[in-house]
Amino acid sequence: MKNIMKKIMMVTMVVVLMSTTVVYGATNEESYAGNQLRTLGILRGYDDGSLKLDNPIVRAEVAALAVRILGYEGVEVDGESKSFADVPTSHWAHGVIGNANKLKLVQGYPGDTFRPAGNITYGEIVTIMVNALGKQENLTGKWPENYIQRAKSIGIIPANSSVDPSKVVTRGEVALIIWDTLLVKQ
Repeated sequence: MKNIMKKIMMVTMVVVLMSTTVVYGATNEESYAGNQLRTLGILRGYDDGSLKLDNPIVRAEVAALAVRILGYEGVEVDGESKSFADVPTSHWAHGVIGNANKLKLVQGYPGDTFRPAGNITYGEIVTIMVNALGKQENLTGKWPENYIQRAKSIGIIPANSSVDPSKVVTRGEVALIIWDTLLVKQ
């Protein structure tokens, strides 16, 4: 009887330990959105063919995606671009970051930096998508809550979304937000 109880306790402990381990994987919705964006040539995969939707995405990649969805990839946008101290002309995303800035999609950080290799937050990607749709006018309140409220009201994100604006987002989460942005009726 003691051996049976020990085995039951061991199995119970293993089940409890395994159930508390958090493993993030792309949701079905994120996978669908990622594949749709890949088909459209907006989201590009890696050399192995994967989209790595469960990986974080960096700011330079998001700038490239935002410029692509507006059709400005490989095109020089008219206007004055801020010169970011941490984005040399040799950086792979120099042109798209400049275009994203000229299109008023991104602003950068104090000290004229962009942090191209920095992760992007939920509040930042939502802001970029609201800007991409040109829906940033007449916002009230403080950033990023004002952009999140606007995004909810126009359908970029679900109306019941309660995601922390400072949460670092994955490629899959960004794919879903971009896909939902493309589906917004203007």
